[in-house]
Amino acid sequence: MSFAAEMDDVFHYGIQGASKAAGLLCERADLASFTGDVIAWVKDRISTARFLIADLSCANANVYLEVGYAWGKGVPTILLCNKGLAADLGFNVRGQRLIVYKSIKQLEDELSHELSTLVTPHS
Repeated sequence: MSFAAEMDDVFHYGIQGASKAAGLLCERADLASFTGDVIAWVKDRISTARFLIADLSCANANVYLEVGYAWGKGVPTILLCNKGLAADLGFNVRGQRLIVYKSIKQLEDELSHELSTLVTPHS
């Protein structure tokens, strides 16, 4: 997701809360502590991830690159977009399953439900 300040609540309350409730670690590169090359860290984290959750609301080129990398690595992706910005989605993701949300609470609820169906106790 974009690291823009207007996306902070989306991450902290919509995505991170739902992920933690499902027993998953939720990371964002700008909030992680590490040394070395940022791109290498991002690629490693995506490659070893159980899921990639990507918010496409800001049409950020880096987010699209990370989604493409996850697809190439066979990492399941959960795509999100704010309803007011869904018309701006790139052609390469328009046909993908997408959680479209109007509010952060709706995002948290829908993502929690999605993760509860994808995460099993023994997987």
